[in-house]
Amino acid sequence: MTKRYLRLFILFSISCCVLPWALRAQDGPGGTGGTGGADSANAVPGEVGEAVDGTESMGPATVEVDEFITEDVSATGALIEKLKESGKTGIALFFISVVGFSFAFERLFNLRKSLITPPRLAGQVDQLWSQGDVSAVKKLASESHSTLGRVINEIVEHRDSPRADITTMAGDLASREMRLHLQRAYPLAVVATISPLLGLFGTVYGMIGAFESVALAGEMGDPSIMAGDIAYALITTALGLVIAVPALASYHFFRIRTNMLALGLESQLGHIMSRWFGPNAIVPKKSTPQTPLED
Repeated sequence: MTKRYLRLFILFSISCCVLPWALRAQDGPGGTGGTGGADSANAVPGEVGEAVDGTESMGPATVEVDEFITEDVSATGALIEKLKESGKTGIALFFISVVGFSFAFERLFNLRKSLITPPRLAGQVDQLWSQGDVSAVKKLASESHSTLGRVINEIVEHRDSPRADITTMAGDLASREMRLHLQRAYPLAVVATISPLLGLFGTVYGMIGAFESVALAGEMGDPSIMAGDIAYALITTALGLVIAVPALASYHFFRIRTNMLALGLESQLGHIMSRWFGPNAIVPKKSTPQTPLED
């Protein structure tokens, strides 16, 4: 399980590192967002549908598409330049965002109903239990690879114990696994707490730099010398909020989903316990070797 999480984290980190370079490459001389592409999109002479050499031009639809692509790539390049202005604080925020999104994807893959309470598992094991096929119950529960299946295996293993003890063991196992799911969502809350603090640090650092620039320039200074430091302060603040808001929303979403799945697990376990160990239930016993009758 840990290796799978590590592979997921590495793949997502590589994709996040490669994507900005790929977008930046589009603004190069050979990309679609270069100067040549913009000039060719705007240099349509004469009336629409005519070309310099008399051949038919691309038409208004193609020109509009080219202009839209050019504006989109230019906006992407401007965004990348703004992100580069955030400095080391922006790099730290970027890695924190990678960690947050990695845990969010992990929760999306592992916090599923099929891994907690599969839809038909309770009915299938109840039918097998009523038939007295205990081995089939254990096999079906193990093959489900779910929390409900592991609790059912625990119940079957201790079916000869008093009902109070079985209920306690099943409840402890189920609550332990659901607490583990809650704990795995906790890093999202950490990301949501750290990222705005880092953004605030960038704000304070940028404002300190702006006031130092004014102090060094003196009375003859140009107010534009503060532009870089103020931009640094505002960009880091915006990055911190952009990371914190989705992380905090994801954390509360996964907490609510975990609690809902826990309620469903509790309901199914209560039904199984009443069916298998109620006053009128017949509990299959472990098979014991028969001894020959004495003459």
